[in-house]
Amino acid sequence: MTVEHHRKIAMEKVLAIKTWKKCWAVWEKDLSLRTNGFTDATKVHELGDHLREVFFATNTGRSQRKVATGGAGWECLVTWYLNLILSGTNAVAMKQSKAVLPKVLMDATTVTYGTHLTNTESDICVVIYPDDFVFPKPDAGFMKNLNLEVSKRISSIELGIIQCKTNWNDNAQVPMLWDMVYRGSFSSTTAIHIGKNGYHIGNLSRFTYSFVTVPTQKEKKIPSKPTQMPVKRLSNITGGNYWGMETKSGVALSLSEIFNRNFSNAFKVNVRESVKNAIDSKIGLFK
Repeated sequence: MTVEHHRKIAMEKVLAIKTWKKCWAVWEKDLSLRTNGFTDATKVHELGDHLREVFFATNTGRSQRKVATGGAGWECLVTWYLNLILSGTNAVAMKQSKAVLPKVLMDATTVTYGTHLTNTESDICVVIYPDDFVFPKPDAGFMKNLNLEVSKRISSIELGIIQCKTNWNDNAQVPMLWDMVYRGSFSSTTAIHIGKNGYHIGNLSRFTYSFVTVPTQKEKKIPSKPTQMPVKRLSNITGGNYWGMETKSGVALSLSEIFNRNFSNAFKVNVRESVKNAIDSKIGLFK
């Protein structure tokens, strides 16, 4: 069995979300036009430079309710894009949920403060499985059995946590602080501990923490200089700072750059050749 069954389960959760159902009809037309019907590997990869434009195709305002709905939509759109590019690789992107993320990985990223357990505001998780990972049969027990296999191979597994927010200025400090928590080395005298049930992020082959924003601010209010506080707060997080636009040096990277930076071990060839192979083979989200 292959990783594609796990990708299928992860995407089924996205497809069931009301916001996605409402927006996809509009987004799909836009995305298809930009990629020649999802047949041009280069243009498919470059969608990361244009996801803000695609997202705004269904934008209707900035009320709290609409912003919340927009946030859910942005998480879905980013998850879809990640899985599109990762199709045919040994990596899967998923919205964090007990139904799709192996419990062992949730345990490894759990933070205990005193006696209180909490998890980061991780909207999306990307898991990279080793080449020789043995996937269970695609039946009703798939996730339970997948968790057992992950527990055996955790030292060979990479995990990337991605926090998604539509607004940058109001939220930059949150991923900065969570990244500090995960990177921090706490002595035995502190009340902060990472991991539970015997699992810890240190058990993983690699761990990254990233931030991805639309952003929804008007053009003049979007952070544009390395000296601005939202930019400074995210300049050193382990997985990098991304947005749905072209890369602006010193400010933010296009989301299309996250694959080489954080998930390169998922690819046997360069990213665009991998996408072309997935298109030609009609595998993953290119079926």
